[in-house]
Amino acid sequence: MKCIHYFIILCTAVSIKSFAQEAQEAQEAQEEKAILSISELENSLEDKKVSDKDRTNTLLTLGDYYLEEPNEKAVKYINEALAISKVLKDSFDIIRAYNRLAQREIFEENDLNVIKYVDSALSYANRTKQKHFAGIGFSYRLKGMAYNFLERNDLSLGSLLQANRFLLKDNQDLETRTYLAENYGDLAFIYFTTDNKETALACIEKSLSIGKPIKAWREVGDAYEFLAGFYYDDELYETAKKYLDSATVMFQRAGNVDGLNPLQKSRAEILLKENLANAASTIYKEQLAFDKKDAIPYILTNDYIFLSEASIKLGNIEVARKYLDSARVQAIISENPAHIFTIAGQKAKILKAENNLPRAITELNKILNHPETEDFIESEKEVVKQLYELYEDNNQPKLAFEFLMRHNKLEDSLRTVLQKNKFNVIQSEFNYNEISSKLEARDAQLKVSEAEQQRAKDRTYFIIGMFILLMGFFVFSYFRQRKIAAIKRETLLAKQETMTVKQESLDNQVKFKNKQITDFAIHISEKNDLLENIKAKMKGIRVINDAHKSVVMDTIQFINNDIDQNKEKIQLYQQVNETNDSFRAKIDELYKNLNEKEKKVATMLRLGQTSKQIALQLGISAASVDNYRYNLRKKMEIPKGESLKNFIKSI
Repeated sequence: MKCIHYFIILCTAVSIKSFAQEAQEAQEAQEEKAILSISELENSLEDKKVSDKDRTNTLLTLGDYYLEEPNEKAVKYINEALAISKVLKDSFDIIRAYNRLAQREIFEENDLNVIKYVDSALSYANRTKQKHFAGIGFSYRLKGMAYNFLERNDLSLGSLLQANRFLLKDNQDLETRTYLAENYGDLAFIYFTTDNKETALACIEKSLSIGKPIKAWREVGDAYEFLAGFYYDDELYETAKKYLDSATVMFQRAGNVDGLNPLQKSRAEILLKENLANAASTIYKEQLAFDKKDAIPYILTNDYIFLSEASIKLGNIEVARKYLDSARVQAIISENPAHIFTIAGQKAKILKAENNLPRAITELNKILNHPETEDFIESEKEVVKQLYELYEDNNQPKLAFEFLMRHNKLEDSLRTVLQKNKFNVIQSEFNYNEISSKLEARDAQLKVSEAEQQRAKDRTYFIIGMFILLMGFFVFSYFRQRKIAAIKRETLLAKQETMTVKQESLDNQVKFKNKQITDFAIHISEKNDLLENIKAKMKGIRVINDAHKSVVMDTIQFINNDIDQNKEKIQLYQQVNETNDSFRAKIDELYKNLNEKEKKVATMLRLGQTSKQIALQLGISAASVDNYRYNLRKKMEIPKGESLKNFIKSI
């Protein structure tokens, strides 16, 4: 059965290697195509006819493309986009620009700068505007990641929960759902590192349920890798392998070539636990060939230690010793204090395999008294456990019991730290839920208050409208009565004038009788003219018509049009904070160019944790942890002739 199992594993390893090559070729072709389109975008910036809005989108796209590049192109393009957006007062694009600057700081591992840029983005956010929800959610997610790297699990959890709150309120497009899948994965990691395993599993299941339907293969692959580590921690190796296989398929679909190497190393570690040392050694030798190209000393040290351990299980003591010698050479170059424990522990295993128990005990006791190892509690615990077993095998029960008690004491102190972190996370979750419920209650009260205010406004507008209507009616009636009175006076004057004219006419007729017949015609003519004049004046008399009714109707129409009004809604939120540790404060003071993720690894090393232990707590591979160690040494700018251990001792 073991032979068949080993053959299947070798076939799987070969197929994965070929898949990885195919994925790499496809990725290279994609990158060439992307470079052409990026070149076109850069050329389009020279066109002065391009609108400011289109220019902003182009600049942000270019910033995204160069985000992980070591040059400053990304920052240049994003800052240009930010400047234009501020001139346009476009809060949506301002949030996008600040979020991208925060992403850049994530890649640069400057976690305090991440928080600064995120806070700037949130200061422009409208928390009641649907268009802003995705940007706000992404801002909180970046903040949660930064707090996580700063080892503030409570603040990280609070930010990630806030991110979910806004992402779930959004219209759920593809980008938002991808963010949600990632965010649930981050939440799972926080819960796992604080030993809330049930909640961690629930979060990762949620991540998968969101990621699979939208074919977010990278996020699904990350979730499977997390599950592999989860079940490896519980020693359920078959289940862990299945999830590693699933993660491999997902990374191949996503074209994530860099993620395949750590998966293979995880697979080899499981095989070694299953006593399939030959298969584990074969896979690790292939990964060693890749690692030699990069020539990173601490990664090579871990590779050689693993191969030495596999060789012991295969019974090849001399080969194990040679691998250990290679590991020792690389450890001297890397000057990583944690390797003092792993190399000593491996040497003790080789001596035990040679039945040289007294010398193995001596080697381990020497390490416990080493001045540079006093802060590595986790590693110290492992060495103490190894000594307890060696004393027991060497028939020294008193010393075996002494080291067993010492091991238990170290384990209790580490458990206390874990419980404190777990309590902080639970407290943070409780505070978040309490604040959320208060905000929801306040929102409901605001809605009721707004409705009451609106009803009061409606009543006020109605009363004012009625008052205006009545005043208009009285004014209209007053002027109408005045107009009628004026018409009556004019009519009376006209009648009086008519009577006067008639009287004059009669007088003229008496006078005309005494005149000659020749004057009779003139008299008739003058009389006719007078009558025509009276006739014209009568025609000019103004009469009342129906125009007033139209005025009344217009007034009523105007009042009716003023009654209708619009309604509005308001929402309110809040926030949280806490502290740091003395070792981190010293690093901040002495090495200001270190980013927070490197400080995190340095702190964990100071606590005595190995690469595997750090990887387990962070939910990543040991190889990834080694990369952070390399960045730590590089950014501290330690000369080749100077030892890293002296630096750590001085800190």
